[in-house]
Amino acid sequence: MMGDSDPFLGMRRSPRTASSIHSSTKRDRSVNMTSTNDRIDGNVPGGSLVSVRKSIDWGSLAPVIFFAVLVLLFGFLEPSIFLTIDNLASILNNGAVLAILACGLTVVLAVGEFDLSIAAVASFAGALAAVTIAQMGWNVALVLPMIIVVGILIGLINGVLVTRYEMPALIATIGVSSLLDGLSMWVTGNSVIFSGFTGPFLALGDWRIGSIQAPVFYLVFIAAILIVILHYTVLGRHIYATGGNRAASRMSGIRVERQIITAFVIAAVLGALAGVIYTARQGSLTPLFGASMLLPTFAAAFLGSVTLARRQFHIVGTVIGVYLIETGTTGLLILGAPAYTQQLFAGAVLILATIGARYRNAKTK
Repeated sequence: MMGDSDPFLGMRRSPRTASSIHSSTKRDRSVNMTSTNDRIDGNVPGGSLVSVRKSIDWGSLAPVIFFAVLVLLFGFLEPSIFLTIDNLASILNNGAVLAILACGLTVVLAVGEFDLSIAAVASFAGALAAVTIAQMGWNVALVLPMIIVVGILIGLINGVLVTRYEMPALIATIGVSSLLDGLSMWVTGNSVIFSGFTGPFLALGDWRIGSIQAPVFYLVFIAAILIVILHYTVLGRHIYATGGNRAASRMSGIRVERQIITAFVIAAVLGALAGVIYTARQGSLTPLFGASMLLPTFAAAFLGSVTLARRQFHIVGTVIGVYLIETGTTGLLILGAPAYTQQLFAGAVLILATIGARYRNAKTK
């Protein structure tokens, strides 16, 4: 039995004029066309591809695509050199210490600060290790804890200057960087140390599995720990919250100053370890060796911030940024470019990455 909702009964009770029928027909066609389009977008492969393309953040994939283009380009121009296992392993090995340094910087950037002293920390730690081991004959088991303590103290100094004395991080860390550079030259007598290193110390940077050297394994271990801390712990959430909105973080009960100091300590400790690993791998020490690492370190971190749609500083993106820079500079050197190419390439990457980050942030607002 049909009720009042029966369309035929409705038609008998309220006859429609020609104009109303025409209007209704147009509405029905519109509805049918809309539903047909929806079915096409949802079911036809072409429609789904369109929706997938719209959902992809191509800006976040640009560094990865650029990385692939570099590999293909240099591989095409110099396939007999660039695409060899030895060269690819060399890129992996040479970028590891820089990546450790950049991971430390990433933590400070994530909390919303800058650290221009991290490269000087590496130089000073390397100088201390070289002098105490090669010239004073200290045991590695004593030197390593000392280096870690020195890193903690430097991080505390940076953090306290920024939080307690409210100094801008740029000014505070530039000052600390200058002090550390002076101490490095004083400790080493501003001379190269190339002999006297003990076997256990050299082994820190020289052991390998196949063609992959020790620093790469240190990097994997450190990066894994930082990923867990930053993305799966309360500390990491507080660090990102502090970097995102300090006022809101304070209102929610987060101790902002503690997060800032912690970030500086993590960065300084990793900077110190990077300096020791670099010195052990080189088997010698050149004072202020870290100065050439500062620009690529920042370039890698900022490049990483626009990678993989995170819109924030993160470890995976930073490591990708380091190896993009290392791949680019290595390829240019193979093509015969001068040694200072690394600084030029890193500077260009830093500028482009910063512009890209600002563009994406403005686009999402």
